[in-house]
Amino acid sequence: MSICLLLSIITINQIYGQQAKIDVTIHSRVDTTQHEIKEVSELWINYLNSKPDSLYDNPHWNKAEKLKYKIFDFSTPYLYQFPSNQLLNYYKPTILSIVKEGDYYGIKTIFAADGLEGEYRKSNPWCITKLFAIKENGKWKLKNALPVITENWTKKTIGKITFIYPPNHIFNEALAKKASLFCTQLSEEFLFPQWKPFDFYITKSGDELGKLLNFDFSFAGYTTGVGMNENRILLSGLDSEFYPHEFIHLIVPNTSRHGFIEEGFATWKGGQGGKTFEESARILANEINLNKTVTFTDVLNKKWGWQYSAFYTTGAIFFKVAYDKGGIALVNKLLKTPNDSTQLIQTICSVFQIKQKEIDSFWRSEVLKFKTN
Repeated sequence: MSICLLLSIITINQIYGQQAKIDVTIHSRVDTTQHEIKEVSELWINYLNSKPDSLYDNPHWNKAEKLKYKIFDFSTPYLYQFPSNQLLNYYKPTILSIVKEGDYYGIKTIFAADGLEGEYRKSNPWCITKLFAIKENGKWKLKNALPVITENWTKKTIGKITFIYPPNHIFNEALAKKASLFCTQLSEEFLFPQWKPFDFYITKSGDELGKLLNFDFSFAGYTTGVGMNENRILLSGLDSEFYPHEFIHLIVPNTSRHGFIEEGFATWKGGQGGKTFEESARILANEINLNKTVTFTDVLNKKWGWQYSAFYTTGAIFFKVAYDKGGIALVNKLLKTPNDSTQLIQTICSVFQIKQKEIDSFWRSEVLKFKTN
C-alpha cells in the first residue's frame, strides 16, 4: 500500500465519522428523461446508499449472483478499502454514462475527491467503475461485468482447470498442462486435500483484469492476479496460462489464515511479481543489509518495504526456514496460523523455538543469508 493511500485513509477517517447520505452526481450526458435510463440511475444511486460494503440480501442486486456468491459484488473488496459511507462521501461518485448494451445497461461511474493537493492528488480519482443492470422479474437489478464481458469467450478444460480467454488470445496448451500438473503436484507434496476444479480467466493486463471486477480504472484495486477461493475463480492479467502464485491461493485449504502466512507460502512456492522466490529474497536481503534500523514489526505492519515486497518475501523466507528445519509437518503448522497478529507471533516463536524478543534478530539473520556476496 502506498504512503499516499495511507495518508488518504487517515484523513478520511478523521473527517468522516458519521453515517451520511451519499450524494451522487449525474453527468449531463446521462439523459434521465428516458424512462429506462432514469430507472437504472435510481437503482444505482439507491445501491450506493444501501451500505454496499455490507454482506446481506441487498434488494438492488440480481438474485442469481446473490445465491451463487457470498461477496456478490466483485468490486467490493477493492473499492471499499474502508467503510463505504466514509469513502463515498470523500471520493464522491459521478455517473458518467448509462448506455444500452444488448439486454443490459452499462453504468460507468467515476469516484473522485474535490480540492486535493500535493501527494493526495496522486490518488484521485479513486476509481472508475463499470457494471451492468439487467431486467429481473420486470425490474432492473445490478449485475457483475464478468459474465457480460466473457459471454462469448472460449473455454477449454485441462485437468480440473477450465481456461476462459478472449478471441484474440492464442491458447498455449503446453502451459495449460504445466498449470494443471503444478496444482496437482503442490497438493500432493504438502498433503493437502484434493483440490476442487476452478475457472481461470486470462486477460492481457491488470486493466483488462479490472474490467472483470467492474473497474474501468482502479487505484487501490489494481492487480494482475485475483484468486477467489470460495467461488473457484482465478483472474489473471499476465496473458498466460501459467500463474503459480495465484494457483496456490486456490490449492491451499481455504481457511482464515493470516495474510502474512497466506502470501508467504504462495511466494515461496510460486514466486511473486514476475520474480522467483530466490530473486525476491536476494533483493530484500540487499536492502536489509543497507538498513540497520528496520524491524520485523515494520514489515509485518507494512510500514516499510512495500516496494521490495518485504511482507510477501519475509513470509516466504520463514516458510523456507520451516521446511529446512521440520519439513512438511512444520510448513503445515505455519499454514494453520489464524488471522490474528498476536497468534502469528506466538506461532513463529513456537515453530522456530525463539523468544518474542528474539524475532527481530532471527528475521534479520535469516533474510541476510540471501544477500549477494
